[in-house]
Amino acid sequence: MAKGQKLRFSSGLRLQFFFWGLYLVSEYLANLMHIPSGEELQFLNSVLLSLPALLLATYILVRFGVPHLLQANRWIVFTLLALGLAIFLFYARLKWLTLIQYLEHHKIFQIPASKVLKNVIRDYATVALAVCFYIINDYRVKQSLNEKLIKSKAEAEIKLLKGQLHPHFLFNSLNNIYSLALLKSEHTADSILKLTDLLDYLVYRANLASVLLEKEVQLLENYIGLEKLRYGEHLKVSMDLEQVTDGVMVAPLILLPFAENCFKHGGPGKDGDFVIQLFLKANQNQLLFSLKNTKKLRPVERTTAGGVGLQNLRERLQLIYPHQHQLIITDAVDTYLVELTIKLNANGKI
Repeated sequence: MAKGQKLRFSSGLRLQFFFWGLYLVSEYLANLMHIPSGEELQFLNSVLLSLPALLLATYILVRFGVPHLLQANRWIVFTLLALGLAIFLFYARLKWLTLIQYLEHHKIFQIPASKVLKNVIRDYATVALAVCFYIINDYRVKQSLNEKLIKSKAEAEIKLLKGQLHPHFLFNSLNNIYSLALLKSEHTADSILKLTDLLDYLVYRANLASVLLEKEVQLLENYIGLEKLRYGEHLKVSMDLEQVTDGVMVAPLILLPFAENCFKHGGPGKDGDFVIQLFLKANQNQLLFSLKNTKKLRPVERTTAGGVGLQNLRERLQLIYPHQHQLIITDAVDTYLVELTIKLNANGKI
């Protein structure tokens, strides 16, 4: 038996002992005023000796009735079983009281059914309470397991999406360097150095659950710097990154795909300049990010592969920041605008 299973078994066993101990105490206290002086121990023995019938009915209903009938929506069979066990408790109580009277007085007395019925109603209230406890505990265990499965699935999906993002990013960057090499640009060596810094980030930070936002900003600046080497003077970049509080933590690679998408589908506007306006404001509670760029006069033909980065990011945002983010994309005739808002936790962590 695994350690976790042993702990659950031990915890369940303690809970059962507590439940039946509480039953015995409440049964004793409820009848205390009716017990003749000096017969308290005899009454307690009587309760203990009648307990097996109650235990049998309870565990049949809890261990068999609930999991195999109630949870399987076999309501009629479950109801018949519950009624059958109620009848069993009635006759068990009746025969037990008759036996107790005979042992005490050596005579068989007719036990009033009304007296037995009151005891059975009280007994069945205990059975019903035990069933409720079982259902609540079973729901709690399944909910915990379900949360673990959802978390594991989300983590697996995030790792898969990151694995898709890295090749996509490297493909774009290598294309940029290849273009510089073809032109025999003096910036080729600088671009390789910047790509090395980017790869260092991908290898050592991208698999972390959270990173400092300032590291994400450096990654963004390196990537845009790499693109500047290719576009030269035709690229006009305006970056407002001053309003960022130190120590803010975010998911890694949460901003870069927007920049990738900007350079992949953006381009020079009517005046021949490729204009990019980037804004970032963040504190421990909220992150505001916007990226606006001009578009080429002729629309770029978008292939299926071209949408990997942005679709990837949408899925990651949904997994990492569910109900905590808003992504608005405005695709106008000559401009493309992305606006992202993320509500961070009080400590700025995911």
